[in-house]
Amino acid sequence: MGRLENRSEQILKAIVSEYVATGEPVGSRTLSKRREIGLSAASIRNIMSDLTDSGFITQPHVSAGRVPTDLGYRFYVDVLLRPGKLETEEEAMIETLLGNAGLDIRDVLRKSSGVLAGFSRQAGVVASPPADYTFKSIDFIKVAEDKILVVLVSTAGIIHNKIIFDEDGIKQETLERYSRMLCDMLKDLDLRQARERIENELNLERTRVDAMLAKVLRLGHSILMVGATREVFIEGQINILEDPEFAHIEKLKAVLVAFEEKSNFLKILDKTLQAKGIQILIGSEHGVGELDTCSIVAYPIRTKKSCLGSIAVVGPKRMDYQKVVPVVSATARIITKIVKRIVESDV
Repeated sequence: MGRLENRSEQILKAIVSEYVATGEPVGSRTLSKRREIGLSAASIRNIMSDLTDSGFITQPHVSAGRVPTDLGYRFYVDVLLRPGKLETEEEAMIETLLGNAGLDIRDVLRKSSGVLAGFSRQAGVVASPPADYTFKSIDFIKVAEDKILVVLVSTAGIIHNKIIFDEDGIKQETLERYSRMLCDMLKDLDLRQARERIENELNLERTRVDAMLAKVLRLGHSILMVGATREVFIEGQINILEDPEFAHIEKLKAVLVAFEEKSNFLKILDKTLQAKGIQILIGSEHGVGELDTCSIVAYPIRTKKSCLGSIAVVGPKRMDYQKVVPVVSATARIITKIVKRIVESDV
């Protein structure tokens, strides 16, 4: 994106920062009182007129000041934004909160949605990864006379578990043999391939006459179906609903509908998986009409071998990007560090 004249950039940046702080349209008189600008109200009006003609700001009412357009916000985040850093104490607090989630990466991801919401004062959204990470192991553990705990682990450290009922009274040593059979069969496959392999095996003639093999495959299939389910963790919706932008009932209803339909966020965050670093989607850029009044600041979580999903903050377009961007970046960095520690501890 090309640059504007220095004074135009200065005025646009001031309008965005003022509007973020107050939620009110910004007038030339307000800006003329800011020492760093050093221009008369008349000069500022001329610059604002040019910015309006170029589509960077708009006037919601005839007698009102100006507010940024989506193009204005895009120029601001791409060119003018200089994100700060979190305080050392804040980073340490995030690391402590996420570190307390234990050795289950899904629990770390789940907890991070609340961390994002708390530190940004917006909504925190986290999407679990697509089911294309690699199978590592499957274990069957007898937890009661008629119950078996099935635990699926990927090479990225993602853990899925499920309790299934056992009507046959299978002994633990038999379950361990089942586990070894499946681990040999599914080695180096991703979870989708593993599920397809089991489904194909279940349809073979030899499986129909081999009761033990059929039992093993059905047990494995039950947990792989759980692993195939994508999850979206959302916390802090109330934070953005308190914003003045959502005082209009129709806008409020649209946002509430979008948050109820979690698949919206899977579509949006999956678009960020191949990107590197922070991604900021403003208004209609993310493609979900109900969220046109919102911006999304997202970051994909990756290790060298795997994609573990994406984290994001969702809020009004006038969110405080200066604060939100470092919150998302720091949280992503800390999650990646914790995941690496979990995976290495399991080697």
